[in-house]
Parts: sequence; structure tokens; C-alpha cells
Amino acid sequence: MNIFDNLSLNLQFASWRDIVINILIAFVLGLVISWVYRRTHRGFSYSASFVHTLMLLCMITSLVMMVIGNSIARAFSLVGALSIIRFRTPVKDTRDTAFVFFALAIGMATGTGAHLIAIVGAAIISLIILIIHRFRLGEIKGSDFLLRFRLRTSPDNDNAYQDIFNRYLRKNTLINMTTLEQGASMELAFSITFKKSYQQGEFLRELNDIGEIENAMLIAADEGEIS
Repeated sequence: MNIFDNLSLNLQFASWRDIVINILIAFVLGLVISWVYRRTHRGFSYSASFVHTLMLLCMITSLVMMVIGNSIARAFSLVGALSIIRFRTPVKDTRDTAFVFFALAIGMATGTGAHLIAIVGAAIISLIILIIHRFRLGEIKGSDFLLRFRLRTSPDNDNAYQDIFNRYLRKNTLINMTTLEQGASMELAFSITFKKSYQQGEFLRELNDIGEIENAMLIAADEGEIS
């Protein structure tokens, strides 16, 4: 018996064909997950490397499950070996974390030979994600923005923008204030919610007409930048 036969027995699979099929199915389903992520992503934090990671994660998890098989000893040994790895890349969106778990679950299913669970589960969850994206469930459409502008400081213009805020905004929260030019000006950032979603352009025009205000711009996570 050669070394390849020993490996096949140790992995508890009938043939190399099973291993190849599991990894290929994990790859195809990883492509599906990555496509759904790209199709439904909103905001400025898109990363091609994260998309590649989702595909690789499916296949690697599938391989890990095949290595573990039914052996508890292998499972604990693998946990110990992987504990030396430190992941320091921050996840910018909780939605990205959900996609990581999605890829892990599909990889686990394919690695244990539960192909039907993997395929049906990937199809149903992907469809639900697309529906959430299509109908924008849970979102406040067109109302929430980040407002940034520079204000020249003087005793008389501290509230130069307040009247415009009162007329156009339902809610505004100061989230950042930075002093510039040795106190001659400040850069302000507000989280704002409009009373009416179509008033952004008019609001910005009036704000920029104030002589003490410069570079006013609105940033919406899913619509881009308005200036």
C-alpha cells in the first residue's frame, strides 16, 4: 500500500473523486456567495480581496472538514494549530461578518458531503439576500446623510447654519469637530435626516450661500457624494 492509499484511508473517503467533488462544489457555491455579495453591496468599503476571501473560505473550510472527518482528536489538534494565527483585519460592516459565516457554513456542508444541504441552503439564503437588497428592507430611503463643511469662526457666526437646519432637517447630530488654521476655522461633520428626501440640492445651495461656510458636501453610504 503506497502513501496515497494511506492518505485516502486516513481521510475516511472512498476515493479521491469524493475529495475533488467536495472542493469543486465548495468553489462553485463560493462563487455564488461572492456574486451575491458584490451584487448587493452598498457603501464605500468594498474590497476585492474580501470577495476572493469568501471563495477561498468555502474551499478551505470544506478541506478542513474532510481532514477532521469523524475524529475528535483531529478537531482539537486543528483548533490548537489554528490558534497561533492572529487575524487583525477589522470587519468594517456587520453584514460582512454574516457573509463570512455564510461561506463557513457552506464549506462545512460540502466538506462533510452534505451537498444537498449546501446547494439548497446557498440558493435560499442568496435569494433572501437579493430580496432584502431589492426592496431595501429596514432602510430609511433617501433621508440619512453625513454632512461635512468648513466654518470660519467668529463670535457672530457660531449658529450661522442653524436656521437652514431647522427648515430642512428632521434631525441633526454633531459627530465630529476639528479646529483648523490655528482656530481660524473649524471642520464640522453632522449626521442628518431630511424632512423630505428630495431637498438635498436646495439645502446644499443655501448652505453654500452663507459666506462663512465652505466646501459643504453630503455623503450617503449607498448613493455616493453630493457637493
